[in-house]
Amino acid sequence: MWKIPTTSQDEAWGLFVTAIGSGDTLPILSGSGWRLHFLVRGTAGLVVPGRRKQKLEAGEVLLLDARGEADLQPEAQTTCRIHFVDFDGTWMERWLSLGFFGSLPKVIRTGFDEHLLGLIVRLVELAKNPPPDVGRMMGGALSNLLARLESATRQGSGTGCQRELVHGARQLLSDPEWDRAGLEALASELGVSYSWFRRSFQTQTGFTPQRFRGLRRLDQACQLLTDSSMSISDVAKILGFSSQAYFARAFRKETGLAPSVWRANQLRRS
Repeated sequence: MWKIPTTSQDEAWGLFVTAIGSGDTLPILSGSGWRLHFLVRGTAGLVVPGRRKQKLEAGEVLLLDARGEADLQPEAQTTCRIHFVDFDGTWMERWLSLGFFGSLPKVIRTGFDEHLLGLIVRLVELAKNPPPDVGRMMGGALSNLLARLESATRQGSGTGCQRELVHGARQLLSDPEWDRAGLEALASELGVSYSWFRRSFQTQTGFTPQRFRGLRRLDQACQLLTDSSMSISDVAKILGFSSQAYFARAFRKETGLAPSVWRANQLRRS
């Protein structure tokens, strides 16, 4: 976790990050301000006193008020990874007073939106290597991120039928053992036309089924390369790539690094 020092100028700017980090456990949120959780792996439960526990899955975002009693608890039976951003400022107070985001805590189903992930990565990069006036630069990236999330809350998450169908498809596409007969076969198995399935899936997740599948496999590859001593050939095989060479090309296209180089970098950082 990185704690971000703030200046009086940062506070006057109106939106500033106070901490940022990621992991399977989260520091206690207290004091003033708000926290964004972005669940990138596994499942977690939203616990609010007096309400039934609500399950969150990978690709979903939670917005919390530090002054509330809500808490996000990773599920013990899953390998969970959560990015979080703690922030404060008069801008957020004004947006909430005008009705943006609705009542908190707020679960926002964005899917694996690569723009959101890119903004979070940008915040992490700024925290690691802070340039001059880092507070206001992080505030700008955070403002962009919050605007995308607020837009997602207004667009809604589709009909109940669509939600059920896309939920089932996401589970299948995230499973390395899924029968790779093709996406048209998957739509047929779900009892809908491929064009309807593709359109509904992209509306709710922000990605085509093929792109979603590719990103999930990338996330699974990163996890295996980081958390296991499995050979790169075995990682490629488990994830359903036809060869180690094909896996290496796909991995390099997404990350800019060969799998072996990426693994070595992670080991140096740990």
